[in-house]
Amino acid sequence: MKEMTATVNAVELINQNVYQIRLQADDLNFEAGQYLMVVLPTGEQVPYSIGSAPLTLPEVTLYILVSDAESLAHKVVEYLQSNKIINIKAPGGDCHLKNGVMASNPEHILLVAGGTGFAQIKSLYSELVEQNFSGKVSFYWGLRTAEDVFAQSWLEEAHKYTPFTLDVVVNEQSDQWHGRTGWLYEAVLADHPDLSHSVAYISGSVGMVYGTLDQLEAKGLSADRCFSDVFAYAPRPEKPLL
Repeated sequence: MKEMTATVNAVELINQNVYQIRLQADDLNFEAGQYLMVVLPTGEQVPYSIGSAPLTLPEVTLYILVSDAESLAHKVVEYLQSNKIINIKAPGGDCHLKNGVMASNPEHILLVAGGTGFAQIKSLYSELVEQNFSGKVSFYWGLRTAEDVFAQSWLEEAHKYTPFTLDVVVNEQSDQWHGRTGWLYEAVLADHPDLSHSVAYISGSVGMVYGTLDQLEAKGLSADRCFSDVFAYAPRPEKPLL
């Protein structure tokens, strides 16, 4: 990863606890699906998926969830709010479209995101649109409540692109939500009961990624055709041989 500076163009709270950050990084090149590190004055390096596609360079977008005032994410947002020029490292990660998967001419690319895992999957989706990918692309985004949904204007534009599908799935039912509800993997499998000819990118928490992978493998998805940054920083122990 290369060290560089970036200009903070905007820090905007876009729902109750998610900030959208717009940075200008003139020296940055990356592949859709990669991440950057925000380098704090303390030396801490905090990774965030780039939520925009390379076509928007030199501007990039991040989505940062701040769960509480004591969190590292809160420290990052305060740093971004109080500094116009920041230090970053980039790019990182091999969960992207040039990792060899496209050479296999996949007929179906499944994109699955939980929470702010949306950032990475949004970047991949936008790049596939830009490339005029001719296969099927199915994007599923899972959130706990209707209040957790963000990036509404982007979702509205993405829904207009009819060659691909995009579904937002909210776990908890409410009067404010009229879309799909339930568990994210249930929505995926209801639409795609046979995943033996699919490749998948999954982004979210460690538990969400491995829990989803287990469900998708049971319906034919091959583990070596599934990609996630989680596999690099939180590898799961090998399953015991029976």
